[in-house]
Amino acid sequence: MASAWPSGFWWLLSLLPLAIFVSLPLSEEGQTTIAFALLGALSLSYFWRLRLPKDSVLLPWLRLFLVFTSLALALRYFYWRATETLPFGYGLASSLAGLLLFAVEIYGFVTFVFGHFINAQPLQRTPLPCDLADPALPTVDVFVPTYNEDPSVLRPTILAATQMLYPKDRFTVWILDDGGTEQKCKDKDPVKAAAAHRRARELQDMAAELGARYLTRARNEHAKAGNLNHALTKTSGTLVLVLDCDHIPTRDFLVNTVPFFRNDPKLFLLQTPHNFVTPDPVERNLKIFRETPAENELFYTVMQPGLDFWGTSFFCGSAAVLRREALDRVGGIAGQTITEDAETTLDAIGLGYRTAYLNRPMVSGLQPETYSGLIVQRVRWGQGMLQIFLLKNPWLQKNLHFVQRLLYTNFATYWGFAVARLLLFFAPPAYLIFGLDLCDTTAGQLLAYAGPYYLASLVSTQFYYREVRWPFISQVYETIQSIYVTQGIFRVLRRPRSPSFQVTPKGERLDSHFISSLSRPFYLLLAITTASLVAGVWRWQASPSMHGAIAFVMIWATLDLLFLLAALGVLYEKPQRRSEPRAWLDEELVLWVEGRPFRARASDGSRLGIGVDIGFSELDAATRQRALDLFHKAAIVTLRFADGKVLQARIENRQWGPRQQHLHLGLAYRFANIQDERYAVDLAFGDSARLQENLDRRHQGKSILGALAHIAVLAVIEGSKNLWWQLRNLWDLAYGAMGRTLRHGKTKELT
Repeated sequence: MASAWPSGFWWLLSLLPLAIFVSLPLSEEGQTTIAFALLGALSLSYFWRLRLPKDSVLLPWLRLFLVFTSLALALRYFYWRATETLPFGYGLASSLAGLLLFAVEIYGFVTFVFGHFINAQPLQRTPLPCDLADPALPTVDVFVPTYNEDPSVLRPTILAATQMLYPKDRFTVWILDDGGTEQKCKDKDPVKAAAAHRRARELQDMAAELGARYLTRARNEHAKAGNLNHALTKTSGTLVLVLDCDHIPTRDFLVNTVPFFRNDPKLFLLQTPHNFVTPDPVERNLKIFRETPAENELFYTVMQPGLDFWGTSFFCGSAAVLRREALDRVGGIAGQTITEDAETTLDAIGLGYRTAYLNRPMVSGLQPETYSGLIVQRVRWGQGMLQIFLLKNPWLQKNLHFVQRLLYTNFATYWGFAVARLLLFFAPPAYLIFGLDLCDTTAGQLLAYAGPYYLASLVSTQFYYREVRWPFISQVYETIQSIYVTQGIFRVLRRPRSPSFQVTPKGERLDSHFISSLSRPFYLLLAITTASLVAGVWRWQASPSMHGAIAFVMIWATLDLLFLLAALGVLYEKPQRRSEPRAWLDEELVLWVEGRPFRARASDGSRLGIGVDIGFSELDAATRQRALDLFHKAAIVTLRFADGKVLQARIENRQWGPRQQHLHLGLAYRFANIQDERYAVDLAFGDSARLQENLDRRHQGKSILGALAHIAVLAVIEGSKNLWWQLRNLWDLAYGAMGRTLRHGKTKELT
């Protein structure tokens, strides 16, 4: 960190000349010419960046040019907005609404600057060598806290954790059961007490069977932080690895992480990415899981390395190794807020410890299956980060340098996106329906000043995030979170200590389509946005002189309409019937059926089963037909993998390819012993290199216009399904009420 700060200082110093550009005494035409010339140069730098290797020495210089140019255009825009466009002469309502819109834009500019700051020079670490024969390797306690999750969610995590590549006498896996505490086992409700007893017995048996240890406590106090702190008093490992109960570790997790702590005695934390092998509600309900980068990748692949450069990467609750000595010094896992992970990091940095981030996926986890589960998770994150700022103000903490204080402030203010997004939805109706003048300008000025700024913002995000985030998909995620995260933020502002920890639901099964119970506010927003477009058509006809402004706001409202339709598509929950997560595989094997071998390739796998593809294109018609008949009748097959391992499996389903040239089999394993089950888990989730390959398969960038078109198609198709479902329900209700009325009338006549 010591060598990083001067570099960062010069980055900041290079931005000072921007103030000169925005106040140059040039004509509007001259300013516009320069602005669009800079935008063109910025676009060229982006296309140049696409052709450079990731380790090119030119990349930092392109980043510096990107920062300088895009901020120049941004400052030019806001100088113009502040000095020439605020609607102070149009009445009190317009003035207040205009100032509110300007405040939202200023917030967007601040996050824009923070994005540049964090991404200025990301730090990419690589694993250090680890000598497994070294008798002085640190001891590690592997904590797997669990509360109310189904034991089937926990089992693959324990299977994988107990077979990590590390000396067996140097690490211990602990199941930390907060669902079987004495408090729960003695619940006044006999049904709940019996369920807690059953759970405790099942997890104890699992620990004994798989080579782990079981630990619970007397009372459920301080949620996850309390569970971990209780475990710290019962264990003694030099290091602590924390894994969420659904985070299945790769076999090389410890060998890739432990050496960092031997090289740096002041290292408190080494965080690694949270890699997910199931879709979140957006990915599942919009059917984009296989084609778009995962939503969390922007944070774990881009932002965390950027934070690491500034010494501010933080504990994310799981997939992280921590030094026990530092935990003892800070008093254990912090519990003053509901984001105990980031809060603990702040405490440790305040005592002079350092953090680091290793960008290598080494866990396979579950996303929340439902929209409501996602909202529980995101509201907790937003509330917790705001709590940290209010209750443990980073500007008042000791030993933090300026950038760390600044970035911890950003962790809290970032969640203001929800408020900003919600307010932006009301801007087009304010102008088109109520006639409020939000900005004193013309269409030509908007094109000259706003055009370069917003286009530069899009180019900048593509420069930083092209491989890990499609344009406009962020707006969909912001839309679905806006209402409920805003509510959560205002609850914390009113009562900073009021939020309580809520566990994110994982492993839910959805057997049918349904509309989320949280969807009602989005129908209201959709109705208001639609009404504003209708009003815009009327204003277009009534006010020919205002066509430019009306067109600009109607385009804005149309984009809002698309985001809201996409949100409705997310709120139309699709079935989720798989009991366990599956990971992509690309593994050659031989499949034996009735004594006959067939060359095959595994396409995906889990603890319980595997998908296998068999090609028949090289067979003649008669041989292919005999093979198809054989697979049609067979129930059990034998799998021989490239390393010689043999497993048996039952055929669960068959999917025939075009012209019967291809056959996909869904197979359920038939384990002969626990070693077979361990092999299945390791095959699906044990290889960190394969996890990275699977992520790279989703790193398919999309152009700005291509992404907008794709989002528009998804919004119309999936949003319409939601609306059609609601119309059918309303029709059924109305028809049922009519039928009851008619039947009641006939009954009265007969009486």
